[in-house]
Formats: sequence, structure tokens, C-alpha cells
Amino acid sequence: NLVTVTQTSAVQPDTITTVNTDLGTILADATGSTLYIFATDIPGSGKSTCTGSCPENWPAASADIVKVSSPLVSSDFSLFTRTDGTEQVSYRGHPLYTYRSDTNSGDVKGEGIGMVWFTAKPDYTVMIAKQPVIGSYLTDSAGMTLYFFTSDTTGTSACTGSCLSTWPAFSAGAVVAPSLLKTTDFRTVSRSDGVQQLAYMGRPLYRYAPDKKPGDTFGQGINNRWFVANISGSVLVIATTVATTVQATKTPYSRSYGGGY
Repeated sequence: NLVTVTQTSAVQPDTITTVNTDLGTILADATGSTLYIFATDIPGSGKSTCTGSCPENWPAASADIVKVSSPLVSSDFSLFTRTDGTEQVSYRGHPLYTYRSDTNSGDVKGEGIGMVWFTAKPDYTVMIAKQPVIGSYLTDSAGMTLYFFTSDTTGTSACTGSCLSTWPAFSAGAVVAPSLLKTTDFRTVSRSDGVQQLAYMGRPLYRYAPDKKPGDTFGQGINNRWFVANISGSVLVIATTVATTVQATKTPYSRSYGGGY
């Protein structure tokens, strides 16, 4: 069914607001309860992976109509129908939840729980997603997968020329990320083409052009040189059904994989 999301003036009651906390500005529901994102959800899928007993601790943020005021934008919010028939609010495709242990406005007790629950912020530039086998990895704010290139050297990209058509360099301004990630592990590196590329633990970050929607990881293992950007900073090598991890070292790019991008 078509669901209407409207933007209202600040004098009218809103169903989603912003609250300033120790973690920065976050989204909250009408009662002031902090809203959260679940890393195993795929943004834009219209589905929640918090099922079974999960909603007992992480109730879905529900509403009939979402009303927001500036600086929030109504088009960033939508509603989808859960399997139990209730309407759940999503922000930029991310289903939203509250946390039972948050009792006061501004509480953020759910941040980082299980390494999969994070406060919903309006200004994330880097996010965390988690999928079976691949594990926890970096995405951009829209949930698109980010990648490492093992031919890179620390802070320097080896993907140039036509390579960038397939593997666009990822750029971001100030890094806003879940607290599980250290902002000091990110830095901007200047490419030879003048682009300011974001690097994580010394590894430049890229998108993969054939990935068309959040949750796509089609670049994983390409030419045995391209791998999802695991939050450990390591390279996850998947052979058949067995996953092993090549740990990052002081010289993590010495491994040779042959030619081609």
C-alpha cells in the first residue's frame, strides 16, 4: 500500500526528532527514545532481520504516518510492513528500532551491542553492515559495500586510469561512523589524479560499479585482489565455502596476486 510521509512545521508534533547525546546528534521517536540501526538489515530491502525474540529487546519503531521537521527531510523516511503486520519506520532504507534498556531521553545504552546495533544518526558517512560468511564490513552512508585493493600500498592507490571506471575511489568529508570504529583509523589520502580518497587502516577504499544496491558484494574476491573492507582491516579470502582471514601486518600489501584489476 502507498504510505504517505509528510514534512511539517516545527510547531506540530513530530513522530521522529533529533536529540543531542554523548554520541552526537541522533534520531529519536516522539517520546525521545533513541532509534537504532541493525547491521544485518539490508537498507532498502523493506525487510527486518530482527525477528523471533529479537523484538522483545529491540522493538520496531512503528507509526501510521511519519511527520518530521527541518533539518530532517520527509523523503528520507518510509514505512514498510513487517511480517507481524505492523508498520515499521525506516530512515534512508534502514529499519529503525528502540532499545528496551533505554529509559530516558538521550540514553544510548544499545550502541555497539553485539557489534551489530548502532544509534541512528542523520549524518553518517561510513556505516557497518554484516552478512553471513563475509562478516562485518564497511559501507557508505547508503549501505553500498566498500572494498580494499591488495595491490595498493599503505595510503597509496594502485587503481588508476580505466580501473576507476569499475572501482570508483570512495571520498567522504568528515568521518561520522558508529562508535565501534575509531575515527583515527580513517584518513584522507591525495591520489595522483587529485581526488581525495578515504582510507581505513591505511587501505584506500573503493566502491564496485556492478554493485547496484545495498547488500551487493559482487566485487568480493575479484581477480583475488579485491575484497570487502572488513572492519578488522584484514582481507577476507573466501575459498568455496571456507572463509579464512589474511591478517593485516605492517606491510600488508606485499602479497602478489598477478596482473589485472
